[in-house]
Amino acid sequence: LAKDENSYVRQSVAENPNLPREILEVLAKDKNLYVRAFVARNPNISKEILEILAKDKDYFVRASVARNPNTSKKIFEILAKDEHYYVRAFVAENPNLPKKILEIFAKDEKSWIRASVTGNPNISKEILEVLANDKDPFVRASVAENINVSKEILEFLAKDKDYHVRESVAKTPNAFAEFRK
Repeated sequence: LAKDENSYVRQSVAENPNLPREILEVLAKDKNLYVRAFVARNPNISKEILEILAKDKDYFVRASVARNPNTSKKIFEILAKDEHYYVRAFVAENPNLPKKILEIFAKDEKSWIRASVTGNPNISKEILEVLANDKDPFVRASVAENINVSKEILEFLAKDKDYHVRESVAKTPNAFAEFRK
C-alpha cells in the first residue's frame, strides 16, 4: 500500500503510527506533498527524516514537521527562521518548543505568530501579560483564550475597546461570573 498509485492511500499509510520506520523513509521521498506531510506528522518518524523534511521545498511539509511531538531543538531552530509564517505559527504552538524561541516569537512582526504563541501551553505569565497589551486585537483575543490566563489579565481584557477581545473573554472557561455580567 505504501506504493499504491493513489496518493490518498499512501497518505493513510503514512499517518499510521505503527508503520515501520523503513516504510516512513520511503514515503518521506514521495512526490506528493501531502504524503510527505503525513510522514512528517507521524510520531514514529526518526529525527534524521524529520531533519530532511524540515528542509522540504513545500511549506506545508515543513509546518507538519513543526507539529510533530518529536521535533528536536535543532529542528525548531531551523524552522523558527522559516520564511513562511505558516511554518513559524506551528512552531510557536508546539508544546516542546524551547522557551527562548517562544520569547522571540512573542515579538514577531506578524500578528499571526504572536497569536500562535498564546496557544502554546507552556507560555509564561509574563509573555501573556505583554501580549495582552498587543496592538492587534486578534492577539489580545487569543490571550483571553489561553487555558492558563490569569484572572488579572482576563479582568484587563474584559474592558478592551475591541468587542472581539471582550467576546473571547466571555467565551473562555477561565472567565469568572463577574466578567459575564
